[in-house]
Amino acid sequence: MTTQDILIVDDEQSIRDAMSGLLQDEGYTTRTAESGQQALDMVAEKTPDLVLLDIWMEGMDGLEVLSRLKRRVPELPVVMISGHGTIETAVQATMKGAYDFIEKPPQAERLLLTISRAIREFQLRRENVLLRAKTGEQEELLGSSSEIATVRHMVKQVAASESRIMIAGEPGSGKEVVARLVHRMSARADKNFISLSPSSVDDTTFELALWGAVDQGFGGTLFIDEVADLTPNMQGRLLRFLQESYIEDPKTGAHKEINLRFISSSSQDMKTLVETGQFRADLYYRLNVVPIDVPSLRERSVDIPALVQHFIKTLSPEGTELPDVSSAAMSVISSYVWPGNVRQLKNVIEWLTIMHPGETIVPEMLPSELTRTESETHQDVLEQVATLPLRQARETFEKCYLKSQLKRFGGNISRTAHFVGMERSALHRKLKSLGVETRSDDI
Repeated sequence: MTTQDILIVDDEQSIRDAMSGLLQDEGYTTRTAESGQQALDMVAEKTPDLVLLDIWMEGMDGLEVLSRLKRRVPELPVVMISGHGTIETAVQATMKGAYDFIEKPPQAERLLLTISRAIREFQLRRENVLLRAKTGEQEELLGSSSEIATVRHMVKQVAASESRIMIAGEPGSGKEVVARLVHRMSARADKNFISLSPSSVDDTTFELALWGAVDQGFGGTLFIDEVADLTPNMQGRLLRFLQESYIEDPKTGAHKEINLRFISSSSQDMKTLVETGQFRADLYYRLNVVPIDVPSLRERSVDIPALVQHFIKTLSPEGTELPDVSSAAMSVISSYVWPGNVRQLKNVIEWLTIMHPGETIVPEMLPSELTRTESETHQDVLEQVATLPLRQARETFEKCYLKSQLKRFGGNISRTAHFVGMERSALHRKLKSLGVETRSDDI
């Protein structure tokens, strides 16, 4: 009989009760949460073996909860459930690390099969991670492109110093890999590497999180992931933290020496955030002593075949035959733009190794988003806007159009602004209002 703990997150009590009853009948232990914040609090208290997560909830929606869960517990399997599912939403969920996407109300047989597979496969993944750790195998900056060679050179240069580093790059491009590599090559390599994600804490718990980082990481490295997520209060506290040589225990007031190397990262344009007053200039310049830019995967597509082979080798379930990739499938994989960067590629390859062990991967086996043509994507947009009121239709079209132009110019804001006939600052504001994430390399 199974004893796995499953957390069910849904704002409809009837759905929570129905799924909980079904899973308990199958021998699972269940807990339920009616909101995203409650789910995050429950995971912080005790990590479940799997999360069933509704997408459309009041307040914090499922995609935001998924992002926060994956930052806290990257290996945690999350199955998304929605009664209003679309292909676009499913793709978004997959890019953010969801294991699968099931429409509501879920069919009992499929739900149970998905849960069983997810738990089994993620247990195998954890075992593989532990095995690789024991044998000394670790993630590296793979590839022969000049772009990634530049990053490797920068890492080698700054690792031996104590300088603070800010790593810029799109989501999923490998910023934490770079940070860990700096730590491994530094004089602090025998100490702990502590990762702190501002989005996983709030103003009231940030002080405690800093204290914990100092206590656990003493003599090591503190990596602040997505530093742009710091609230104004957190920014002020972190600035004081950097200025002082000690920190007070928020519970007892006891002092503890700060002995850490600081590395931060951001997928946002930090200079623009400073210029617009959203991020403190004094804090930015303290953190950004040595900047390292991590290229997007589309900027170094020549590295994709090497990454594919690496992920096939390291992510295939233990005891299974490694799949091969046909030249046609590799061509499709290499020509795709990979908006989720290396993280998305890694997720796709892991899915392929699980679904097609020992087989030759052909284009028909690849996820649909890799093989859809640009004309099909544009047709989808036209069909979507035809059903919307004018204002929503215009916003949808503008978002699609500007994302397309950004892709065309490799994310370069200045070139994109010139082509579309807008001032650079105006384009930044428009992209922000439309919720389009950017990283400008031309400031």
